[in-house]
Amino acid sequence: MSKADGIRDVVYIHNHLAERYFTAYGIEFKEFVHSLPRPLTNVLLLKHQFEDSDYHFPTHLDYVEDEQIWSLVEDNVYQYGDFCWIDFDDLSSLDLLEPAELAALLYLGHYKKPLVTPFSNKLSNQFVYLAHDDGSSNKTYYRDVYDVKHLISRLIPLKITLLKQKRFALRRKKVEYPPVPLVLANTLLTLMSDGLIIDFEAMIQTRKDIQIPIYTIGKEMIDMDELYNDRHEYKKKSKLQASLVLNKKDLEWTLVEA
Repeated sequence: MSKADGIRDVVYIHNHLAERYFTAYGIEFKEFVHSLPRPLTNVLLLKHQFEDSDYHFPTHLDYVEDEQIWSLVEDNVYQYGDFCWIDFDDLSSLDLLEPAELAALLYLGHYKKPLVTPFSNKLSNQFVYLAHDDGSSNKTYYRDVYDVKHLISRLIPLKITLLKQKRFALRRKKVEYPPVPLVLANTLLTLMSDGLIIDFEAMIQTRKDIQIPIYTIGKEMIDMDELYNDRHEYKKKSKLQASLVLNKKDLEWTLVEA
């Protein structure tokens, strides 16, 4: 799957609101963490190859505490293959896990789906992150779907910044882009039920604004290689032809249909 200068320039998200999970292409772990409304505290690693993690003897699982998370963020998690984790509030909560609860966590990491529920009352987790080739195929559970609105609100300006930094590496002036308003992020959340694509690859920048095409493909994609390779055909067939537009003068986002 292609990247533009090392940054994925096509984002696909499909929601399953009733089950509180989202499947995605183009959102990497680093981008996920930077776009969250609040920092991660601790992470229990279910599948990984991170060398600087700590080992919890009762569960025989590795974990990363808050001060180590940024080292994990900067690691090349794409090379892990499978990368699965669940966050938790306090290290002592791991000692409270019963054998059946531990078995459910191992099932979650292995099959990338919950045995019963993805959320543990003992761990108080807010997320379950299940990825293969991180950024290529990600499945994420959210205890509070409101967090998805914050994520997409911050992810879009972050992607613009990352792509422009790569393409204009010698440019000294750093431009700050505002987050997408939550009302507009809620509209995007609704569109995700039809398989939303945010097309940074076709982003247009003028003196007046920045335009990012969006469209829907009408179904959930399982084969992300097919999604990326056939993206132009999906765009032509989409019932939605619109753009997210940032007015540079007012620094306001709008959704403009073609």
